[in-house]
Amino acid sequence: MIVARRVVQRHHGRIGPSFSANFYNCSPSTFFSSSSLPKSDRNDEETKAEQNTSITATNKADIDATATSLGQVIFLNSKSSGAAILASLAIGDPTLAAYAGLGAYTATITAKSIGLNPQSCRDGLFGYNGALIGCATSVFGPSFLPVGVAYTMLGASATSALCASLNKVLSQPQWTWSFNIVALTSLLRWKPLEQPVAEATTTTDVAATSLSNSVGVMDYVTAPLIGISQIFVVNSALTGAGIIGSIGMYSPKLGVHALGGNTLGCLVGLLFGADPTDVINGLWGYNSALASMAVGTFFVHSREVIALSAGSAAASAALFGALQPVFGGLGAPCLTLPFCAVTSACYLLEGQVTGLKLAKEPHSPEKNA
Repeated sequence: MIVARRVVQRHHGRIGPSFSANFYNCSPSTFFSSSSLPKSDRNDEETKAEQNTSITATNKADIDATATSLGQVIFLNSKSSGAAILASLAIGDPTLAAYAGLGAYTATITAKSIGLNPQSCRDGLFGYNGALIGCATSVFGPSFLPVGVAYTMLGASATSALCASLNKVLSQPQWTWSFNIVALTSLLRWKPLEQPVAEATTTTDVAATSLSNSVGVMDYVTAPLIGISQIFVVNSALTGAGIIGSIGMYSPKLGVHALGGNTLGCLVGLLFGADPTDVINGLWGYNSALASMAVGTFFVHSREVIALSAGSAAASAALFGALQPVFGGLGAPCLTLPFCAVTSACYLLEGQVTGLKLAKEPHSPEKNA
């Protein structure tokens, strides 16, 4: 999502077999080896080989940037963690995983095409919003595949341009503002959560009856893991566990921030008397997990930062509780707006609260100094 760090590989080969002593066993290619060609033809072949090598290296760099983009959704500047996240998404929802990859790739290519900062492109900073556009389109968008793909590519491209604009006006990281702006532009028009009043009443009554008969302790135990998966709009404890593993590969302490923040969000939901269905489906936890991870990523680790991490998680859940019915009435989810608002406020606390210091090169609680 927001971290930056510092990628090229060349391969050079040669072609053309040597002339065989046995004339009749020679392959046709023997007579057309590069060594038998005129100098100008050899130069042409070498140029083509170099071009092919350059194209291969470029494609690999784009794929690496796409994987890194998936990691940057949760502050991991790592292509290996991003690839692990994509695999985890595929466990819970293979179609969504494909959309997420398409969105990240499209946003990255768009950023490169319009000349945005190359290092930021490689670090996935222009691709992570596109990945989230793909996730949202898969769940809330058109069910007809070609239309969904078109919306994903169009929306992902728009996030790259919007990121470039926000760079001019924001004095702090962009979080997921671009994703929220672009996605809500369509979701508020599509109204994917809107239900007819009579149908909504019936559905609520049936759900309440079913819930009272089926909710158990394990549902609440797995809620934080499902909440982690809900960052990517997936409802799967297995996906959540895979994502936690991906975070642990990058930074074990950041994994604690993620799981701890999510758990706090779920507890706040229960204290606020939230619908248990929303709690066990992770809806009260994903903004809290993001906020807690942002604090752990951008501040130098300290006791005060731990307190801020917990406070940001609780505040994000409280704001989610306030925004959910408002956006629900409009037929759309509030996405990650609570996270963006709370984390923006936390970022401004440096210098205002003793013990809170922003890291010079944000990475993780272990490496921030």
